[in-house]
Amino acid sequence: MRVSAARRLSALAVTAGLTLSAALCAASPASAAAITCREQGGELYVTQSSAPVRTTYYETGRVVDTVYRTNRLNFTKQCTNSKGNLWYWVDRTYGVKDGWIYSGNVARI
Repeated sequence: MRVSAARRLSALAVTAGLTLSAALCAASPASAAAITCREQGGELYVTQSSAPVRTTYYETGRVVDTVYRTNRLNFTKQCTNSKGNLWYWVDRTYGVKDGWIYSGNVARI
């Protein structure tokens, strides 16, 4: 990208309240893997000593609950994010707040 085009994107990003990196990502072709989700239900158990339940299927999502080893969870959806990580949407069936949990912290029953 030429410098003048980058300056225009930067000015546009500031006007729109975005960062330059967000504007550049939006202007560039997508090179990351696509997000794929599917409705599928089942049960999980926590394999780590503790694991966060988050608002999004990314590590940066806000933590809404914490579950502990051997806790059971019910899931109704699974998504693979743009980084290729599998996450499960867990619901309140076993007293956990609704949210996303990373597949590396759980195992399917």
